[in-house]
Amino acid sequence: MSAASAPGTELIDAHVHVWDPALHRYEWLDGLEIHRPMLPAAVDRADGATTGMVFVQAGADRADALAEARWVAAADWPELVAIVADADLLTDAGELAEHLDALAALPKVVGVRDNLQNEPVETFPARAAGLVALGDRGLTFDACIRHTQLPALIDLVAQAPDVTVVLDHLGKPPIDAGIDSPEGRAWSAGIGELASRPGTFAKLSGLTAESADADAFARNADAFIARVLEAFGPERTMLGSDWPVSATFGVGGPFADWVARVRALVGEADWPEVASGSARRAYLGHA
Repeated sequence: MSAASAPGTELIDAHVHVWDPALHRYEWLDGLEIHRPMLPAAVDRADGATTGMVFVQAGADRADALAEARWVAAADWPELVAIVADADLLTDAGELAEHLDALAALPKVVGVRDNLQNEPVETFPARAAGLVALGDRGLTFDACIRHTQLPALIDLVAQAPDVTVVLDHLGKPPIDAGIDSPEGRAWSAGIGELASRPGTFAKLSGLTAESADADAFARNADAFIARVLEAFGPERTMLGSDWPVSATFGVGGPFADWVARVRALVGEADWPEVASGSARRAYLGHA
């Protein structure tokens, strides 16, 4: 029996994408092998171990952002426990409020993601008012950034102390360079600073897509995972597959392998927190 399928523990996959390019426009998928329907029934369920899933906006063109959320909310998806929808935090206050009102009308919408990984850090401060608006509404914020953007993210979220922040993909650290590289040390320091902010969580997800070298990944990944666990603690660290992106790009691999790697590092005593407790606390408001 694999570690992923060991009995007795709820397993929430806190980062899943689905899409149908026939329904909504996804410019970033053009020319990629995953430019085809990726539907809930096809999600990698870690050999049947997954009991719940969190959908995270999948990069539909902004004109389709609300339609994407509505499509997911209406999907036949028994394991779906929460939706993190798309919102542009640079939108003026009135338009943002209207968009958030529309999202609030949908079942299971608990938060938003304004994907920042390709945005200039100079634009981050202008998102502070939008971030405050999320906190006022009790919505979470998923922060998807690259490791070089960590200082800008830290400054941004300091302006909105009431919003729950979830760092996606460990902040996309420099896996191939290693944690002892200059880039790795800078990432580690940023992780420590971000973790000191109350109401901030981290996702153990997305690392396989960040590595182009299977040997480097095998050699380096555990140190990055361990650092996040040390900084945030298991009660603020959750597990995600990043399906289908992390199954396809970089070194790839099935979710069961990722679950087994993380579980071995976490240990059995703390595994329930990482497997489901942290995700429930961040997105559903309880352990």
